[in-house]
Amino acid sequence: MAETKRKIVLVDDDRVTLTMLQMILLKQGFEVITAENGQAGLKLVQKLHPDILITDMLIPKIDGLSLCKKIKESPELAKTKVIVMTAVYKGIPFRHEAQESGAEAFVEKPVDTKELMAKIKALLGHPNNEIKNIRSKDKEN
Repeated sequence: MAETKRKIVLVDDDRVTLTMLQMILLKQGFEVITAENGQAGLKLVQKLHPDILITDMLIPKIDGLSLCKKIKESPELAKTKVIVMTAVYKGIPFRHEAQESGAEAFVEKPVDTKELMAKIKALLGHPNNEIKNIRSKDKEN
């Protein structure tokens, strides 16, 4: 029986970042579906129920934090893990804001692909108490 690929919805209005991350994630064996705005991203998450949503904070139509909140407030979607990315909103206050929105992880752009892959693997393979440790590490940075 073939192993099912883990699904990731990737949302960013920067096509260069979107394409680069999509290629990296595809090479790692993930199924990757992309959107260039929050509204399209929400529709994809509702339709596909991915394992992970990776979204930029500053995207059109529905911003990344609002997108995260909508997903976490939906009983059918709440299990979707969310990683928020940003090039603009850096620092501890924004990490707290992302966490309060329900995001499990936070990465700054330019994205360190090793850090991103470590967070993805941790979110997919560890129990909830270890995910909280990831959040704690995010707070320290």
